[in-house]
Order: sequence, then C-alpha cells, then structure tokens
Amino acid sequence: MKKILSILILPLGAVYGIIGLVRRGLYKIGWLHSYRSTLPTICIGNLAVGGTGKTPMVEYLIRLFQTDRRVATLSRGYRRKTKGYLNSDNADVEVTAATFGDEPTQLHHKFPDVQVVVCEDRAEGLRRLERVVVPPDIVLLDDAYQHLSVRCDLNLLLTDYARPYYNDFPMPAGRLREFPSTAANADMVIVTKCPQSLTKEEAESIRQKLKLRDTQRCFFTTLAYGEPVAATVAAQNLTLTSNTPLILLTGIANPKNLYHEVRTHFADIELLEYGDHHSFTAGEMASLCKKVAEKGGSAVLFTTEKDFVRLQLPELKALTDRLPIFVVPVRVEFLFGEEDRFNRMVKEV
Repeated sequence: MKKILSILILPLGAVYGIIGLVRRGLYKIGWLHSYRSTLPTICIGNLAVGGTGKTPMVEYLIRLFQTDRRVATLSRGYRRKTKGYLNSDNADVEVTAATFGDEPTQLHHKFPDVQVVVCEDRAEGLRRLERVVVPPDIVLLDDAYQHLSVRCDLNLLLTDYARPYYNDFPMPAGRLREFPSTAANADMVIVTKCPQSLTKEEAESIRQKLKLRDTQRCFFTTLAYGEPVAATVAAQNLTLTSNTPLILLTGIANPKNLYHEVRTHFADIELLEYGDHHSFTAGEMASLCKKVAEKGGSAVLFTTEKDFVRLQLPELKALTDRLPIFVVPVRVEFLFGEEDRFNRMVKEV
C-alpha cells in the first residue's frame, strides 16, 4: 500500500521539484535579486528535510574560526515564538528555545562569544550584522541552501550517508526540497553520518553516484559521541555503569545513530522518540518523572544537547531539574585524514 501511494504522489514531487528549478532560474537570470554581503559568508545546507547534521557542522566551523576570527551565525530560528531580527549580543529578550529556536540557543550556550542571530529574511539579517558596532569577520548561515535571496561566498551541501540525495525525490514523494540536480550549485558536498568503518572503495562509489562537477569537492564525515555530561543537579555525583537503567529521550529527525551509540555502552535502554524540534509539555515531563521513578533510584535519562535546550524552558525547568539528565555531546570528524585539507580550503575561500 505504501509503495502504491508513493507512486501516486510521484507527480506531485515532480511539480514541487520543477517549481524549485524555475525559482532558481529566475534568480540566475536576474529577475529575482540575490544580496551579496560585504561580510564573508558560508552557507551550510542540505536538500533533504532535516536530519543531515547541519548543527554539528556549524559547531565544527565555529571551532575552526573562533580562535582568530569574530564569528556570527545566522538562521531563521525554526519554531521560535518571536518575529524579526534578534541578536544574542543585544537582544531585549532572553535567549531561549522560545525566543531564538532550539539550535541557535544551543549554539549560544556552547559559544557565548559568538553572535547568534535569527531573522526570517537572511538578506535583512546580513544587512543588520553589517551595521553592528563591531561586525563579525565571518557569518555562518545555517540551513540557507534554498534561501536564494542571499548569495554566499561558499556553499556547503550536506547529505546523509543513509539516505543520499541521489536516492531521493522531492516532497511529498520523497524528502527533498529540490531535485538532486540542484546539488550542482554547491562548492562542496559533505556526506555525513558515515560509519567509521567506511572504506575508500565505498566512498569512491558514493562519490561517483553524486555526479559532482570537476570543480566540486567531496568529503566524508562521521559523528563522534563524547562522554555523557551531567546536565542537572540530580545527575551530579551519579555513577554510570553498563547496567544503569536509562531512558533515551529524543526530539530529533533521526535518533538511530545515537541509539546505537548508547546501546554499545548500556544494556537497559528505553527509547522515547518524538518528532524533530518537538515542543515538550509539562504533562509529558510529569509522566517522564514518574517513569524514571518507576525504574528505581539508579535510573537516569539521556538526551541530546538540542533537546535539553527545549527542556530548559521556564515552564518546564522545575520538572526538568528533578530529573537525573545526562547530555550526550556530538562532534563532526572527517574520514580518511582529510580534515586539514577541508580546513585549508574553507579558510582560503
């Protein structure tokens, strides 16, 4: 039945993709205008809807530049409850998931020296950044590959190893926002979430299927998970063992990799999976407190950095603080020793 339904909605996906091609064409011939900022800009984007690892890549680039550059990030602030331009350096409101969105808030907490900016209109966001007293040396635009009103100096296109764009189709038949052919507009294509055991032969096979232009560069990355970090007072001084009963709470696009990572270290795991950017409620948190209590005094809760940001909203904090929550950090690692090559190429641009 599911296969039949996919075939029936295939024409809708084709129409969606054609609209995207026409839109790009209008920008290319100048009927629609693209703004080029006076500030150096890097776009981190994808063709698929969510789940390709953009935020870990943004964090990687922040670490790459922040030692000798003033860095700013710019995104729309997905699912925030505010509107317009907000800058973490001079915001009249507290930086929370409600005011800035979960991912910008996560970046602000991890990198307080970075200007975290949200604005639905990326061009307007860049214009405002150009006028601040001390403008940044570089701006990282998160999820802006389809935001054609801005022309970036470098376009990084991310695609998930488990579901590369060449095996996908535009929505609603697939998960793509555009046809796979629009990957030709990227300067670099980064295959993310690869297994660490990926061989050079397998990587070359993927590279051929990506059908890159001669001027495009391709890199392969994996996610490296760090040691769980106690995020609440209730979690401090607790000792984790392989037999510790735990609940893995996720509100991300695809928790599969995280679940398998946790599974390699712990035997008793219950996965509570919500949709990407899920807004947790007080009722859900109360139920979670009860579930943890039922598992016994040694039970703990694991979650992601992005999810924990949403658990820190004022209306949830009292319940969150009661829970022994550990956050599992994650970082990008380049395969085949190509980290230096990537860093050099990005810095040259």
